[in-house]
Amino acid sequence: MSADASRSLARRVWHTWAAIPAALGRHATQLAEETPTCPGRVHELGRFHDESAWQALNACLPEHLGAALRRQFEWYGCRGAGFHTDAHYPSVLFGAWWVAGPPRDIVFADPRLRLACASCELVVFDPYQPHAVLDPGEERYLRQRYVAAAANVFLGFELELTAAVREQFGIGAPEPGALSIGSGTAVNAETGRIVR
Repeated sequence: MSADASRSLARRVWHTWAAIPAALGRHATQLAEETPTCPGRVHELGRFHDESAWQALNACLPEHLGAALRRQFEWYGCRGAGFHTDAHYPSVLFGAWWVAGPPRDIVFADPRLRLACASCELVVFDPYQPHAVLDPGEERYLRQRYVAAAANVFLGFELELTAAVREQFGIGAPEPGALSIGSGTAVNAETGRIVR
């Protein structure tokens, strides 16, 4: 697959841990209470700048990735999320830092990959890759499971697609004939399959 026919999808994800600054943790706990009760979607909860967040993330990233870390962040909340892409971010890799809420898995559809995530963990991935936020061990998104679920709140961050980032994540030119993923590409919310 390719991203808007302009580049290949990333071949790797990055998963690590970083201590959460106390003020961010308190704010995320409040945002969890304010996260809309509608399950299945990731909700935008506000953009912001925070030097302590930038320093904490920069300290846990390898130097060549930290150099690509943008200074603007966004809060996101969800009560589970069906498979989707964030194909409106063409020039970045996306990071999600779990700050509040119960342990859940981020599940990638193709190739199938599951990462167990809890507070303090963070994942960097290609926003064009279909992914979901599911309860531990769940393979499919089933809306009724999340109707009364507790919310997760995570801090979203972005890495610019510098040459070093492209090399680290295996991003190159699109392969001839590769399926092009874009903002209009339909994804089956339960399974992550591309709808053609």
